[in-house]
Amino acid sequence: MKIKKILLIMGFLSSVFGFGQNNNLIELTSKQDTEEGWQDLIFSITKKEKLDNGFWSLTCKAKYENQIVGLKINIADGIPAGIVNEEIDNTSFASKGVEIHSIGKESDHLIEVISKLYGQPKSSEFTREKLTFTAFPLNKEKANLENGRFHFKLFFDENDERNLYAEIFLNPDLKNGTVELNEKDEEYRANIVKLLSEK
Repeated sequence: MKIKKILLIMGFLSSVFGFGQNNNLIELTSKQDTEEGWQDLIFSITKKEKLDNGFWSLTCKAKYENQIVGLKINIADGIPAGIVNEEIDNTSFASKGVEIHSIGKESDHLIEVISKLYGQPKSSEFTREKLTFTAFPLNKEKANLENGRFHFKLFFDENDERNLYAEIFLNPDLKNGTVELNEKDEEYRANIVKLLSEK
């Protein structure tokens, strides 16, 4: 009974004071290069799951100014090397190789923060739409994601059918429990905020 009581108290304290996994979250902007001016973002992987379709589902969260921000990223495992014999292999593009999903209020907080960091009009709701990206692997080996850190360039709306063409870098590191979303170019900021926002 005593153990049960202690567990109940710990659960209560965790919900009130945010103890537990959220206490160990990385700072969202801790990896930024202030000299370059890129608004690069880093997240802790708080949950990972291998799905039946061969994707890894990664719940990603971070701290920013005393609030928790986050999103879910699903990424295909085993994408072939994109750089072979020091040359780009154009057959390695993975159509719909990455998906981004909302995880609720933490994602709504995230789009507010991204709007602010990107200098765009404030958006307060993360899209509930499943966003799919074409992924190009910037790796010299097959991306078996459990094995370490990998680098991908993501493309959204590459045919510009929705007038939302954008590029961004995604660097998952399942071994060390982090995911980076790094800027490709400032010209994509407006479209990234738009595509991540509730329409």
